[in-house]
Amino acid sequence: MARLNTLFDMILLACAIFAAAVFGATAVLISVNVVLRNLGGTTIFGLLDAVEYGLLAATFLAAPWVLRHKAHVSVDLVTSALPDLPRRRLAQAIALLGFAVALVFTRYAAEAAWSSATRGSMIRTAFTIPEWWVLSIAPLAFTLICIEFLRQAIEPGDRVEKATGL
Repeated sequence: MARLNTLFDMILLACAIFAAAVFGATAVLISVNVVLRNLGGTTIFGLLDAVEYGLLAATFLAAPWVLRHKAHVSVDLVTSALPDLPRRRLAQAIALLGFAVALVFTRYAAEAAWSSATRGSMIRTAFTIPEWWVLSIAPLAFTLICIEFLRQAIEPGDRVEKATGL
């Protein structure tokens, strides 16, 4: 089980590194594009479309890592005042609720990607690509989120204590 946890953490880290690279490249390339436009009126062909796809992918792929590290915004006014056992039980309940919601999103995202693939839908902007390529990122990310919520439901103490320092 420890090896699976380590492998899963490595997958989440790889997704986070990819997302960070996309966010960094976006910042650099948009800056370069602005300079080019101001100097000569030319821009990097297709950059805005690539940035849109990149931001979508990076946001979805970073989400499981953010959840893993409790780096998202959370309000713990009530939970921090609870004794240890009720706090852990509440963390488990919230993780299970998160799992259920993420599972619903996974299902609908997968259906959308599958439907797009079977229809052969294409996105025609600066690039022409199959629509399912873009849509397939969401079910992948939501699957990872589901797994992470299950991990947090099984081991709420580890995750709660690491996140809050308790």
